[in-house]
Formats: sequence, structure tokens, C-alpha cells
Amino acid sequence: MARAQALEARVLLARRERQVCMATADALIAAGIRVTEVASTDEALSYLESRSDICLVIADIDMPGCLSGLDLARYVMRRWPHIGIIILGWPAHPTPSLARAVTFLSEPCPTGSLVEQVRATLAAFSRPA
Repeated sequence: MARAQALEARVLLARRERQVCMATADALIAAGIRVTEVASTDEALSYLESRSDICLVIADIDMPGCLSGLDLARYVMRRWPHIGIIILGWPAHPTPSLARAVTFLSEPCPTGSLVEQVRATLAAFSRPA
């Protein structure tokens, strides 16, 4: 998978705090990554249902909306198994099935580490079938 193709992919960024979301999006955009920001799991689901260009979802573990960040991850894994998932925060009770399919990053996550993980996940999930 060429790096240029991975960077064509779009990341859906779901953060509960607006300022944190904007700062995270700015860092990803500065790294050449296309980002769409949402503020709740409801918005994330709506966006995922209406778009086909999302290759990665990044979400806080605790999110406003109909689902938590973990429940959003579970739903995305079932509905869109071709989409990568990064959860910011650690679950109180880790689930083995999530641990195999979801990348968990501690908060606060250094920008460089997040960008590196986003690139790696995009490369893994943007491969043609």
C-alpha cells in the first residue's frame, strides 16, 4: 500500500471536548491526513452510514451520544470490519475481542505518537481487498 493512497483515506475523529477535537484534527491535518470531526457517537454513526470514504475512526472511550466509545468500536467492527479503530483511553474491563481489533492509546497521547499510529492503522486498513 503506497503512503499516498493511505493519506487519501479519511479519518472520522470523535472527541467529546471541542477544543481537544480541534487540536487533534489540526495535528492530523498538518501531517497530511484528511479528517472529519464529530462531537458524539450519534454524529459518528450518521456520518458512517452516509459516507464510504472513512478508513479509520478515532474516538474517546467516553463519548456523548447513544453509544460509548467502546460500544461505537464494537458496532464499527461488526458493521464495517474494513474500518480501523483507535480508542483514546483505557477500558476499565478490557475485552479480548476488542483488544485484537482496536488500538487503545492512553490520554493524553503525544501528537507524534497519535500521528504515527494513525498512519500505521491507515496503512493496514486501506489495503485493497
